[in-house]
Amino acid sequence: MWDCASLAHQLVKQGNAKVSRETVRRHLHELNFRIVRPVLSVKSPDPDYRVKAAKLLELQAQAAKGQIVLLYEDEVDLKHLPGVIGCWTERGKQHKVPTPADNQKRYGFGAVEYRTGRVIYSTSEHKNSAGFEALLEQIVATDRYQPAQGAEKPPPKIVLVIDNFKIHHSKLSLAALERHKDQLEMFRLPVYAPELNLIERVWKYMRRTVEASVFHF
Repeated sequence: MWDCASLAHQLVKQGNAKVSRETVRRHLHELNFRIVRPVLSVKSPDPDYRVKAAKLLELQAQAAKGQIVLLYEDEVDLKHLPGVIGCWTERGKQHKVPTPADNQKRYGFGAVEYRTGRVIYSTSEHKNSAGFEALLEQIVATDRYQPAQGAEKPPPKIVLVIDNFKIHHSKLSLAALERHKDQLEMFRLPVYAPELNLIERVWKYMRRTVEASVFHF
């Protein structure tokens, strides 16, 4: 990553006049450049990334028309230790956030419906196949996914978007999927593609509004 001193040095190496780093900084501001912290990103190595991403758009279009129920599923760590983010503080002071003696964890299993934004979730002491299976059973038993009384046609099929976490491939999970194959099917995301999983937005919102919103005086 370039800083002003490095840029000034590079300009000299390229045959330009020697200038101070403050001169470089001033010109960068005049050109509308600002210091912005980069974010870490991982490019999916999946060779079928584009094909799968295009298929996901097709599923979204079907869900928007009510032809299927599209759910995005994922797991999340729930920590006893509160999240720490920037907050308004009187100049010269700094808030102290007490840490728990033991950072206990729970795990959330959730699925967000693409068309409505409704969330189905459960919690468990372990992030394992049993927890994932319990969520699957909860999904297929949800009232709004059951046939309406007197309806001639079955309800739309549920398509569950999942990542490639190991519990989604276990014998227990695959057996649960087989039991409900008439009602539920899976769509596996490309590897390392969290940006395609819409429930990540739910987890981000939860961390900011719940996990980090604890008052300490």
